[in-house]
Amino acid sequence: MNKIILHIPHASKELPQVFWENTCQNRETIERFIDEITDIDTDVLFAGNDYEKIVFPYSRVFCDVEKFDNDDMEPMSRFGMGVVYSKTNLGEIFRTYDKEYSEYVLRYYYFPYHRALDKQVEEQLQTADYVVLIDCHAFSKDIVMNKEKQIDLPDICIGFNGEEDELAKLCIQFFEGLHYTVKSNDPYSGAMIPNRFISQPNEKLKTVMIEINKELYRENPQAIKRIQGEINRLFKKIELLKF
Repeated sequence: MNKIILHIPHASKELPQVFWENTCQNRETIERFIDEITDIDTDVLFAGNDYEKIVFPYSRVFCDVEKFDNDDMEPMSRFGMGVVYSKTNLGEIFRTYDKEYSEYVLRYYYFPYHRALDKQVEEQLQTADYVVLIDCHAFSKDIVMNKEKQIDLPDICIGFNGEEDELAKLCIQFFEGLHYTVKSNDPYSGAMIPNRFISQPNEKLKTVMIEINKELYRENPQAIKRIQGEINRLFKKIELLKF
């Protein structure tokens, strides 16, 4: 049986005091941005199970653990949204570049998180047939930076690296079977690969990203509960998937 690890990096709105000490924008503007960019309730949508979970406890606006630590490698850094954000999705500057502050965030938040993720995956690989790391996200029109992709957004986005594999195909077919509109790698693409395995791939590690459109459940507890149940049914199928 395959082992599942749930990676939930963007569900929190929490901000440490050091964040507010290094901003140059009014609090209302920043809080509006956080409301829009947080993958709200993903910690609930992907709950109701006993799978291992890696959850980042702070807002991505403070430290985005899914970005490359080198801005030269990170496409979103040109929008001021690398590991350490400096701009809102509307281009409003709320932090000027500060090398010392950026290094602090990397050293005490970003790298420790990735070491913990690497360790969790490595431990599971020792006993599992396969380890499936599921990258758990939500999206909305507000934060899709490519305006062309704001048109005709799907209910579900399934992200994967390279060619569509059996894991991605299973996820796509499952949600289509529930009559959701599904797109592959649109509006977001790829799936999280732990740092340790970017340079040293392991054929027993499989990854996929599941992005849920917030309009399906926003401020609707019944919808959240329904989607949670659907997701957990998908997970049971993933556990039994033959690679």
